[in-house]
Amino acid sequence: MRLTVLVLVTLVACEAPASCPEGAIERPARADAIRARLATVLEGASLLRVHSGPICFADGPSVIDERTHAVVLDRALGEGEAAARLGHLLVHVRDGSPYREGPHCDVVVARALDAEARAHALELDLRRALSVAPDVLRYELEPAYWAAPPDERVALVRAYLEAHPDGAPGIDALASAYRQRCER
Repeated sequence: MRLTVLVLVTLVACEAPASCPEGAIERPARADAIRARLATVLEGASLLRVHSGPICFADGPSVIDERTHAVVLDRALGEGEAAARLGHLLVHVRDGSPYREGPHCDVVVARALDAEARAHALELDLRRALSVAPDVLRYELEPAYWAAPPDERVALVRAYLEAHPDGAPGIDALASAYRQRCER
């Protein structure tokens, strides 16, 4: 009996990690090309060290799947846009989820928007460093971002996210979504 239990425990402990979530597919060659493109930028190369899981592709927004920890990129994104978006998502891997429980929803949403502002600012920086011509993702705030002094850019993105709780071109409805999640 003991031997059987040990074998079962060993099998469970060695189970392969889940790869792509339902509805997403792995495309290793494409994922490698996107990683390689991101690695051409110092900050991107640094971020790549924080995630060893799969990069998957699906129709829809780019996210980190909370169950599998896979990065899921919108399959419509070109290589450069996907690399910049991957950098954005890896900021959340490095820094932790932008959504953290808290006693008051206002505090929870504010912290989440702070994290999203940093990630979006990095994504915009990566887009420029990678010479990305906007194709699928067009950010309405991008011209204002580049017109602002570098030390004011994250604050500009943060203010933009707060002013557009239900989303804007290229930006999901972040503030509304975080508030709804908190109020559940």
